Amino acid sequence: MREGPGVKLSHNEVEGTRMSRSMVSMIAAIAFGLVLLEAQSAAPRRVAITIDDGPVVNEMSDLGRFQRITNGLIGSFQVEKVPVTMFLNERQLNVQGQRDARAAVVEQWLNAGFELGNHTYSHPSPNKVSVSQFLDDVVKGEVVTRALLEQRGRQLVWLRYPYLHSGATAVDHQAIVDSLAQRNYRVAPVTVDYADYTFAGAYSRELHRGNIEAAEKIKQAYLDQVDVGFDYAERSSLELFGREVAQILLIHCNELNSLTLRESIARMRKRGYTFISLDEAMQDPAYERPDTFAGPGGSWLSRSATVMGKQLTPETAARRPVVPKWIADLPLTGAATQ
Repeated sequence: MREGPGVKLSHNEVEGTRMSRSMVSMIAAIAFGLVLLEAQSAAPRRVAITIDDGPVVNEMSDLGRFQRITNGLIGSFQVEKVPVTMFLNERQLNVQGQRDARAAVVEQWLNAGFELGNHTYSHPSPNKVSVSQFLDDVVKGEVVTRALLEQRGRQLVWLRYPYLHSGATAVDHQAIVDSLAQRNYRVAPVTVDYADYTFAGAYSRELHRGNIEAAEKIKQAYLDQVDVGFDYAERSSLELFGREVAQILLIHCNELNSLTLRESIARMRKRGYTFISLDEAMQDPAYERPDTFAGPGGSWLSRSATVMGKQLTPETAARRPVVPKWIADLPLTGAATQ
């Protein structure tokens, strides 16, 4: 009986209603889980790793550290036999007395068989500067990268938007897209982003302050975040496309990743992933959809949801990767690199 004016449900009826609602939620969760398992078994999971702010974020003077972090990243990818595309901010190369040495560090990535992309010269947001200013920074940021690739008979193809911003308005967005196409760029999207830069900044600050215990705790939390990020992308993909697309991971060229990359890769493998190039990932039919999104940044999946007029279920939305509050609240004083 439906409760209304003058009608009062018995205790048993109220409890029965609550149980029915709980059962519906439970059945829905089980059904989604079964769909997820079916999707996983239907096609192998694949991921392309991309790493931004190269060669090493925020290392503007210490060439030795610049080199050590690079060696750690390249060595990990080589040992694990994982392809990667590294996106440069060429401003990092423009250090007086170190230009040639830093360009040689970029060459290490090519000598190891990896791909390079343009992440602009100085990392400006196209949502906060004019279209012409942004495009000028794109051109300024390709000089060394393009030359090194052409020396090897290769072309500069990939561009990654800073902050994943692609223009504040539809008009600006389209102007940027058209100009990039004229320079033969392909924009690299992102489907998996678990804010590694926040963990990395906190890790370096605590490590360099001598707080080894706190740094280790941050590192473990970061590794756990790998699973959180992939779980969210997998579920989002399934809800939007009815299957798991070839994922594209965004991480950054920082100290934390140079030390933990192999452990992160092990977690991906445990989730059933094989590793493919960015070009291979982009052959997934899902990426044929034009990206018309303009506004604040976000993963390609979240942008697609907006363009498609879809919303993630509350259960999936609640799984979005969030930096733990205890890390976000750590003091920002002390040496830090991302």
